[in-house]
Amino acid sequence: MERSQRSCSAHGGPGGAAADAAVLREWVRTKGQVVSPDFLRVDGFLNHRIEPAFIAEAGRLLADAFAPARATCVLTAEAAGNVIAYEVARRLNVAALYAKKGRAATMVQALTRRVPSPTKGGEVELSLSREYVGPRERVLIVDDFLYRGTTSAALADMVREAGAEVVGFGFVIEKCFAGGRELLAPYGVPIVTLVPVLRMDMNEIVFAPPRGLTGSA
Repeated sequence: MERSQRSCSAHGGPGGAAADAAVLREWVRTKGQVVSPDFLRVDGFLNHRIEPAFIAEAGRLLADAFAPARATCVLTAEAAGNVIAYEVARRLNVAALYAKKGRAATMVQALTRRVPSPTKGGEVELSLSREYVGPRERVLIVDDFLYRGTTSAALADMVREAGAEVVGFGFVIEKCFAGGRELLAPYGVPIVTLVPVLRMDMNEIVFAPPRGLTGSA
């Protein structure tokens, strides 16, 4: 945990996008609910009941951060990341795509991966059609949380299997203590997180500055 906390706190600075991300951090601080040292409940505004103002600001910051990457598609996993991925895609004026849970009989040339589900237990199968991801695509992977990174890594592997290129990973909240950034680092692309959490308990949430935003790293 100490190594991850140092790596998170080594970034950050005043002004610009980092100051805008502070608004999101205060939203998480005041409306998020710590369930355990590993789990933070944000379904009142991010991934169950949706607050448009929060999504709009988070989507704007992630879209601005990845504008130079020239993504042609924003990919997420069903279903918690769907709304934020759509907002980022809308602002970048590209398609949004989500890997489905399970494999529909109508899916063409499915790519599949099985990933652990930290909140539900067990494993989930994710499926992605080659029909929508091909060699010319430049794919930005976006999700609500960066936790252990296994879901985002599975998405990246499917993108590469399809012959497409991963151009970055973007997340609203990062749990710095869980090792997700370390898992994704070998992909060699930018990883942007708007609200990194160093640690949390029932009394407080300790944040780090945003990572990867202009003016913050």
